[in-house]
Amino acid sequence: MKTLYTSIICLTLSTFCFAQEGDVTIKQDKSLEKLLDLYTEINKTSKYYTIQIHSSQSPSKANSKKSEAQESFTNWFSEISFDQPNYKVRIGKFNTKFEAQQKLIEVHKKYPNAFLIADQKEK
Repeated sequence: MKTLYTSIICLTLSTFCFAQEGDVTIKQDKSLEKLLDLYTEINKTSKYYTIQIHSSQSPSKANSKKSEAQESFTNWFSEISFDQPNYKVRIGKFNTKFEAQQKLIEVHKKYPNAFLIADQKEK
């Protein structure tokens, strides 16, 4: 009987309880913001690795290969660059050589002649 009364009292009181409300204020050091800006600036101009999947003198072939690569490797960066006289299709932007080599294994399944291009400078 005692537990029944205790249970009823607990259930009755729990209907009057509300979640806590409050405001959160984050105090951040200004030098941290400068450091984050510096980090993003360095990453914009940093070097990266990419994978070349096609090279030809025909811009239409290069465009079709780029479209094909975008379908196969969605969410990957892809570009066509022109180094006279060839149009080159490159995919991916990888920060480390190890990451690029791992992705190259995946790309070789579809493009067996693909190869790694090292140290591309961001434009």
